[in-house]
Amino acid sequence: FIHLPITTGSIFIFWTWLCIAFSDVGAYFVGRKYGKTKLGALFPAAGATSPNKSVEGYLGGSAVSAGLGMIGAWVQKWPYWLITGAVHGFLLALLGLIGDLTASMLKRDAGLKDFGNIIPEHGGIMDRVDSFVWSAPYSFLVCVYFIPALRKLTGT
Repeated sequence: FIHLPITTGSIFIFWTWLCIAFSDVGAYFVGRKYGKTKLGALFPAAGATSPNKSVEGYLGGSAVSAGLGMIGAWVQKWPYWLITGAVHGFLLALLGLIGDLTASMLKRDAGLKDFGNIIPEHGGIMDRVDSFVWSAPYSFLVCVYFIPALRKLTGT
């Protein structure tokens, strides 16, 4: 057996993944139940690339992601964990949506329905990781610069 230590970075990556994944799940279920306002009504480009997404779904996914972000910030003992976790979760949901829309735009421009058949029920492998396109660089900046600076500023 290889025993790998659980580091702050690994916890951060895991919690980031949870926020993004459950943002998609929350958006799907809230959008199915309450989705009335299509995202394309507010942002025409979003409607052209992903016509089934709704504002209500996005807000539901953001709420789930913000809640998980707060739990993750508490676990990691971030300064001002309620606000920093909620903002982090909200931004992950937003960047995840932008990544999803970016991939959908590229897919439609290429004339593809799905990104491969590795995971056919979910539109291919890229549909599982497209949310990380924009959230990964943001998360790197938070982990390496923002949280350490906030800890130094608050003395924690």
